[in-house]
Amino acid sequence: MRLVGTDRHAFFLARISISGHVFPAPDGTFHIPRRALGNYFTLEGVFGLQSNRASIACILLACVCWSFGGLLSKLIPWNALTIAGFRALIAAIVLGAARKSYRPSNTFGTWLGAFGVMSTSVLFIFANKLTSAANAIVLQYAMPVVVILFEAVVRHRKPSKLDVVSVLVVLAGVILCFCQGLSGGGMLGNVLALGSAFTYAIVYLAAHRADCDALSYSYQGNLVAALLVLYMPFDQGVTADAGHFIAALGMGVCLTLGYLFFSFGMRRGVSAVTAAIVSNIEPILNPTWCFLFLGENPGPLSIAGAAIVLAAVTGYTILSSRRRA
Repeated sequence: MRLVGTDRHAFFLARISISGHVFPAPDGTFHIPRRALGNYFTLEGVFGLQSNRASIACILLACVCWSFGGLLSKLIPWNALTIAGFRALIAAIVLGAARKSYRPSNTFGTWLGAFGVMSTSVLFIFANKLTSAANAIVLQYAMPVVVILFEAVVRHRKPSKLDVVSVLVVLAGVILCFCQGLSGGGMLGNVLALGSAFTYAIVYLAAHRADCDALSYSYQGNLVAALLVLYMPFDQGVTADAGHFIAALGMGVCLTLGYLFFSFGMRRGVSAVTAAIVSNIEPILNPTWCFLFLGENPGPLSIAGAAIVLAAVTGYTILSSRRRA
């Protein structure tokens, strides 16, 4: 492909030339491989620095989609394993079509990310069975702390003051939101929930490995988790009720859209720390939908915690975007 190096293309060409994909010709034109053009003529090239906000918006949208899972699951009397397998099967079918291949990618990074996707789902399901839902959700959302520690210790990337303060404020809001349920519960369930914080961190950290991409490992993780649907014939809660299947289908759609938005955001270069902090909007929205549609009163402390998290995530998004500008 040929592109004339005029002033109006200067910014776009400058961004591509960083990767070494621009080949100047003697006549003053530039030769850009079509594949390179497809990789770089995206939000970054069109909107420049605004792409960071677009990436964060995608992570937010992903978490909004995932947050409906709690509401829909309350409408289904199935076993948690059946629900997890059914929605993962839908996600695997759609995500495979989105990546234009159902063939797994046999790289270490892809399988590492897939392990994070699959194990987070399974660990959280069992944690909910063995401890209170409040314990499970709070312990899982220790994930941003795990991400920051990994970045600092393994990748030697010192977190900014904004990152650290935002994580602490968000964690305080999440704990406050569920503090009435932070008691009791089985120790094994608590351990599994805390373990899911580490596997959930893998989902975010794997996206920046050179040997994988978020869409591929999201597909493969759900492909493996879809095997849980084999439990359906043994689940006594499964009946021919159409409403249950519609709700389960809705869970699958929400999970799928969530991973599509997540993959889009991570592909556009949002950092693992930023994505992890922003994702804390999910455990706040989850009970909010139950309050709005099922009348489950979250209580004053939960409302206060939700306000803190919303304010912290919004402030972090605005300040981090300005910092990169």
